Amino acid sequence: MGKFENEQQLIIENNQPSRRWKTRRIRTARDKKLRRLDKELTRVRRQIWDLGYEDLILPIQRGYKRLFVLTEDTKHHKQADLYQNILDKINTIWYSSDKIFKTKKRKIKKWKYQNRNEQRLREFDSRDFHHIQKLTDEEKTFFHPVQYYDYRFKEYRINYLFTEPWRFILRIQPNMITKVQIKDLELEQYRDELDDFLDRNKNRRRLTKMWGGNSYSWKRVLNRIADRKRYVHNSFVNIPLHETINQYEKEKQLSWE
Repeated sequence: MGKFENEQQLIIENNQPSRRWKTRRIRTARDKKLRRLDKELTRVRRQIWDLGYEDLILPIQRGYKRLFVLTEDTKHHKQADLYQNILDKINTIWYSSDKIFKTKKRKIKKWKYQNRNEQRLREFDSRDFHHIQKLTDEEKTFFHPVQYYDYRFKEYRINYLFTEPWRFILRIQPNMITKVQIKDLELEQYRDELDDFLDRNKNRRRLTKMWGGNSYSWKRVLNRIADRKRYVHNSFVNIPLHETINQYEKEKQLSWE
């Protein structure tokens, strides 16, 4: 329907939908399709995950792993089982392609290895310590609270650390793979098709807005930075030097008077 001056009258006389109604119906249908495909993608991913794993006839090695284990004295302790249960909850595992466990960086005409951060036992925040990890009362006695200041949220928080870290020691072991995930080529192809459709034509951004989130826009970030620079308050910006000197002389004279 063209842009007529009496468009509303023609709509009422001919009982035809308006252009705004048509646009709203098209947008609503597109949003419903995106929601349906997103739910379908979640269902297919869950179905692929539920296929499970199968054992390999011959295990293969893929690099190395470094983790904490019980020391020899702790293994023969009367509470060895208790320490092992605690270690299973606070252990951290690092993986590497070789035994060096260093970051490889390129330097002029040679390679340079840089040490990674120190590997430590896991620390619990208040939520993990009291609710998620489900520690027993006996296991909680082996932790002590440490208060620190979180600069991100600008508030004080508490972490719970293990009181006897000397009972564990780092060891490097081969990373042996004994199981592989069962593959279904048809399901994986269908999942890739859904992913490809939702990732193009700004569909993912529209889905994020519908689910209550905010889409990321680099252009909006640049505009925000430009506005911050434009409206920043600085009393010495665009002020000639002689005006600054005159203002200083006036304030100096008033102070003497």
